[in-house]
Amino acid sequence: VMGDSVNLVSFDSYMVSGDDLGMGGYRLLEVDNRCVLPYGVDSRILVSSGDVIHAWALPSIGVKVDAVPGRINQLGVHLMGSGVMYGQCSEICGVNHSFMPIGLEGVSPSVFYHWLIS
Repeated sequence: VMGDSVNLVSFDSYMVSGDDLGMGGYRLLEVDNRCVLPYGVDSRILVSSGDVIHAWALPSIGVKVDAVPGRINQLGVHLMGSGVMYGQCSEICGVNHSFMPIGLEGVSPSVFYHWLIS
């Protein structure tokens, strides 16, 4: 929240198919649009769902939060450095449960700022 206005950032992200996967990419984990957060800064992630209960989980940084329709859950994150982290939906949410990867990229605050305004 900045002043009297609320700034929201939202996006969709889809799994990259095996045919489009580049060298070194992780099958069933690589996404076309990673979530980007600055490292060394306290960040808050808001999670919800439009259909069924999901679970937004990134084991490498020790976070998991339920995404529930009609409810907004939050979690605090403080990344210690740059890098790409992968996770998946950790709730049995339906037939395509196995195909819901999560990609998070930790970047410097200046890179994050440029990503945010572009």
